[in-house]
Amino acid sequence: MNHFLLSRVIAALMLCVLLCLQGCRSSLRMTSEDSVLEKPSRTSDDGQLADQIAITDVRPDVPDSRPTTAASTILPSAVTSTVQVDSPTQRLIAEPNAAPSWQQTLSVGGEEETDAEPITRATAQVARLSPADCLASLRTLSIQTPAIFGPREWCRYFGEVGEAPSLPAYMDEILHGPCPFWPGKTVKDTHLLVLIPSTVDGRAFNLDLLGELVQRPRGGGHSTQYFLYDDEVQRSLGDAYPSSSYWVLMTRDVLEGSRSKPYTAQQALVAARTYYIAYPPYEIPRVLEAATVMLTHYVHSGERLYEGGADALPGTSTCCAEALGDEAGYQSPATVGRFCDRGLVFLTGFDDDVESGVSCLRQFGARNYRPSSLLHSFGAEEWSRYFGEVGEVPWLPWHVASMLNYPCPFWPGKLIKDTHLLVLIPATVAGRPFNLNLLGELIKHPGGGGDPTKYRCYSNKVQAEFGTQSPIRPYWALVTRNVLEGSKGKKYAAQQALVAHHADRTGLPYELPGALEAATVILSHYVHRGERLYADVPWTYTRCRELVGGRHPIVVGGFSSEGLDIAVRSFNFHGHHGFDGVLGLWRL
Repeated sequence: MNHFLLSRVIAALMLCVLLCLQGCRSSLRMTSEDSVLEKPSRTSDDGQLADQIAITDVRPDVPDSRPTTAASTILPSAVTSTVQVDSPTQRLIAEPNAAPSWQQTLSVGGEEETDAEPITRATAQVARLSPADCLASLRTLSIQTPAIFGPREWCRYFGEVGEAPSLPAYMDEILHGPCPFWPGKTVKDTHLLVLIPSTVDGRAFNLDLLGELVQRPRGGGHSTQYFLYDDEVQRSLGDAYPSSSYWVLMTRDVLEGSRSKPYTAQQALVAARTYYIAYPPYEIPRVLEAATVMLTHYVHSGERLYEGGADALPGTSTCCAEALGDEAGYQSPATVGRFCDRGLVFLTGFDDDVESGVSCLRQFGARNYRPSSLLHSFGAEEWSRYFGEVGEVPWLPWHVASMLNYPCPFWPGKLIKDTHLLVLIPATVAGRPFNLNLLGELIKHPGGGGDPTKYRCYSNKVQAEFGTQSPIRPYWALVTRNVLEGSKGKKYAAQQALVAHHADRTGLPYELPGALEAATVILSHYVHRGERLYADVPWTYTRCRELVGGRHPIVVGGFSSEGLDIAVRSFNFHGHHGFDGVLGLWRL
């Protein structure tokens, strides 16, 4: 009897060894395309082993207890199901896509068997793996996400949008958590995750541009258009763009019980259903956000959300955060929706519309809207991104957006926004007084993906006399992107007179720049945009209002791949006078 038991133990151990070797030689290929887990047919040498493959859905109580996968670089700490490959003596554990409950299907020797009881399972196919990669391959599976429209989709259909901000590490918890609006469903079933870009192919992203893009999407996208684009919506919001990209997670439909309610009641409804969600909170979407979510989803999938009806207008729309006024001064929220085969509808002045409900969203990343005319401006946000916090920031004039769209006083046929740069001149950066010396340090190692550069020439005389001079208080400078026509090759007094003449002619307070202003405008633009102004082809410098030793003006320019020149031009040195013009500066 003992001999019989010993034989059984030895046989079991041998079987264990065989199964371990077979497990690593077996091929598992996981994909998101098929719903069948195939098991490779075995050769006669492998024997007829009845392996059991069981896949169960695991949702740990403690999120951090889950193993980390390589896929977490997409959405960290993924909530996924666990694949268990069981045999009499062996179990392999991996983390594939979270998947709905399907019936287990095994393919052995070309024949299919379906388990009697349905179980939750991931998607898999057969692939050849080396023994060393057997377990590793099971831990590098992609994460099942909700419908997402990110940088890759923007590039495919519309154009480059640059890098997207990182999503929070707990994003998977949000997506797989219960939906606060539709019981029994998760957030990923009821929301869309969409990137709101700052620019598309270098153009400020706004409602006007979105209307152009959706008419001619690339990459096989479904085309559409704006059916009704309310004049007040276009006038007030059409030109506004986000100064930095961010994500929104927005509901696919208006909230139940939100239709035909006053706007204040809709706001209260959102607050009441999401009071326990602290950060980022749910809020009513802006017009650009709502339109972007609806239209990108259609371009990508061909599915219309917030649909119109058979006669186009009746249907579903969402009230938005922006309240716009009519000619009588009556304020009402803008609405977006009624999406029909003729396009998307934007309206205002219909806050009693029984078809308008309210959707809501959570936004991830900084949200700050500007007029498109400020696309090339360099303000506190850009200073913080590349160099450091600048503290107090003065207000821009309320009419600055309109002002930038005025005709340029120097170059006929162009607008001010095309020929000028708007730059914040700070008093401090990261707590240090801002001056030429500090600027020379900062530009060598900008953060935020900025283009580094340096001073090629920094005159000792300039450094000694003006290198540590800092502004008393911060201010905005509106500066021409080039020297004024007719200013090159002129004497310094004639250049001063030319700027004064333009100021008298236009009634605008243009003046010569200071060396710090000129250098800051030129270098900040390069760090931000990678474009050299006042460059070496052709050689171009601007003279400044400071005089070294009270006699010789500082010149700034000659910006080449080796850096920027900050030098002194002696009046007795005539060889470079042809390069020296003067720019126009307006302090706001």
